This record gives sequence, structure tokens and C-alpha cells, in this order.
Amino acid sequence: MFEHFTEPSRAVLVEAQDVAVELGSRHLDVGHLLYGCADTREETAGGPLRDAGITSALIRQALPHGEEPHAGQIDPAALRALGIDYDGIREAVEQTFGPGALESAPDRRVSAGRGRKPRFTPDAKRSLEQALRVALELHHKRIEPGHLLLGLLRLDDAFVSATIERSGTTVAALSAAVLARLSAA
Repeated sequence: MFEHFTEPSRAVLVEAQDVAVELGSRHLDVGHLLYGCADTREETAGGPLRDAGITSALIRQALPHGEEPHAGQIDPAALRALGIDYDGIREAVEQTFGPGALESAPDRRVSAGRGRKPRFTPDAKRSLEQALRVALELHHKRIEPGHLLLGLLRLDDAFVSATIERSGTTVAALSAAVLARLSAA
């Protein structure tokens, strides 16, 4: 199936995997895939999500963090012991980049080569299958990020639905926007 993915669709999967690893998750779930769709600059998925006010930063904040701490985890007490004012740095960053900027920024210090890649959850696999079905229904030969997003929207997943509802839009409205972008592409 992955041979039908366009390069931007593969980039969505890479971003989803990266955020799953960065958050210490052992599984790549639909929330990670939604993050990948929102993080792309490609217009069939990223455009409608941005238009709805759904950003990768907002999704990242809502994603659960895994139980296993990683080597790059920040310890404010240890930094204070070294004479570094972590709270002062956090305040300066938030004044410059906005509240929550440190939480929403990806921590690229995390080693991706820890010997494991997160496995797709059954729902994440189903969303990929739905993406393929959408592409076939639309008579498209390749799977675009918009197809991936429509596959997520077809699942009726609680995380995806809640994220969309918080933005003030609906699954139906977002689906229509994605279909319009795919038709124009």
C-alpha cells in the first residue's frame, strides 16, 4: 500500500512517527497521524486544518505523553543547581513566542535511533485503509495527505472528533473542505 503514497503523504507519516517517538509513545496512534497532517505545508490536508484553526502545536499539546522519560527531559532543579534560571528562560521564551511555546516546540534532541519505531495502533492502520478507500472512490491513483486526513475523519475517533470540535468546526465541514482541495488538485 505504501507504494501508492506521494512524497508529502510519506512526510506526514514521518512527522507522525517523529512526534510519537519524541513524546515517548510506543505506538503511533490516530492523534499522531492528525499531527502529521496538520504539520504538513501541503494544501489538501494542512490547508483545511489551518483554515479551521487546527495546528500541529495545538494537537501536540493534546497528545498523551508516554511513560518512559527520555534523556532530553528537562529538570529545572538540576538547572538551578548549575546556576541556570529555567523559569526566567521559560518566561522570556513565552514573552517572545507566546504562551506554551516550549511545550509546543518539538524536542529534536530526542534520539530517533533508540532501537524501536512506534507500531501503528489498530485504529491508525484502519485510518490508512480508509485513506486508500477514499483515494479509490475518488479514482485517484496516489494517496495524498488529504486522503490520509479523510481516512482519519471516517474513523469517528474520540481524539480526532474532540480536536475538531474544539476548533469550532465539524467533521462534515472539514471533510467537505478536504474534498474540495482534492478536487482542485
